Amino acid sequence: MSAKEVILYDPTAEPRILAAGLARRLDTLRGKKVAILDNSKANAGYLMLSVARRLQEQYGVGEIVKREKGIAGAPSPTILDALTKCDFALVGSAD
Repeated sequence: MSAKEVILYDPTAEPRILAAGLARRLDTLRGKKVAILDNSKANAGYLMLSVARRLQEQYGVGEIVKREKGIAGAPSPTILDALTKCDFALVGSAD
C-alpha cells in the first residue's frame, strides 16, 4: 500500500485594520434627505421605508431616496451615486 500526499491550505489571514472614524452627527433631521439601501431581503425595504416615514412625521425629515440592490455584494455605481447625495442613510437586513 502506498502513502498518498495530502496538501492542506490554511484559508485564514491576518485581520485588516482600517482607520475609520464616525460620521459627523447631524444637528437636526429637519429637511434632511434620507437614503435607503434595500438589499432585497424579505421585508427589508418595507421596514426601512416605515422607519423613514416615521422620521418624516416626527422629526421633519425631507425626501426619501430608496434604491434596491438585487444581489449580494456591493451596490452598483449608479445606486451609490444616488445615495451619496443624501444627508444620511438607513441600511439593514431583514428576514
